[in-house]
Amino acid sequence: MTDLPSHLTSVPARLGATALVDERGLVVELVPQAEELHHGILRLSVLTFLVDVSAGVTLDTDPDAWTFTTDLSLRMRPVLAPGRVSASTTLLRQGRRSAHGLVHVVDGAGTEVAAGAIGFAHVPRKPGDPPKPMATPESVAERFSDAVRLDSPLRDEAGIRVLDPAAGLVEITVTPEVCNPAGTLQGAMVALVAEAATEDLIGGRLGAPVVVTEIDLRYLGQSGVGPVRTRSRLLGDGPDAPVEVQLVDTATDRITTLAYTRAVPLPG
Repeated sequence: MTDLPSHLTSVPARLGATALVDERGLVVELVPQAEELHHGILRLSVLTFLVDVSAGVTLDTDPDAWTFTTDLSLRMRPVLAPGRVSASTTLLRQGRRSAHGLVHVVDGAGTEVAAGAIGFAHVPRKPGDPPKPMATPESVAERFSDAVRLDSPLRDEAGIRVLDPAAGLVEITVTPEVCNPAGTLQGAMVALVAEAATEDLIGGRLGAPVVVTEIDLRYLGQSGVGPVRTRSRLLGDGPDAPVEVQLVDTATDRITTLAYTRAVPLPG
């Protein structure tokens, strides 16, 4: 899968995800730590990492084609982080050019924490392309480790800079620490940027902490130069109005990701 962490000390790799293979296929698990929480609730962007890996490795089986995530939709319950979460994928469609899966995230008792869907494009390798590293469910289960974890809050580790919180304007530098092996911004880091912009915009508007519970991502292009900056727009006047977040590679002024998000006030 092309969107795995670039190396074992990158930010996505230090989320602490582990993996196993059972009757559900590849299951990606995580014991949440404080650095991955927002007011005690596991960040939605962290769940997108578990979902993307579980589905991507499951559906990426062709050594002659690259597999890219094209879209991801996820809905999360705003509950205190459980002791463990697990993500698995049910295949909906596997075609020559695309694939789609239904994703399930549960806690240690099997209670659903989040649910959504994910889509991939299969792009044939060109003669001059570099060799494609193949990742099987078994190899991911051996490779993933929780031995090295984050040292500070996820937003800080990723290097997200707040430029104008009231406008949902944040920025991230494209460094190896937040990239995939292709040298572009890793998918969960893309989700984190959209999540951070939404938190700042809605939290400032309501004057209270909020948690992002919904995200719809459309990956339009690769973010390989940067910095990547957000353009955010509130869609409505109500307290639960959704937000449109565009991620723009400032080196080309090109929109690389389109996100629609929703945040709710911190429960209770």
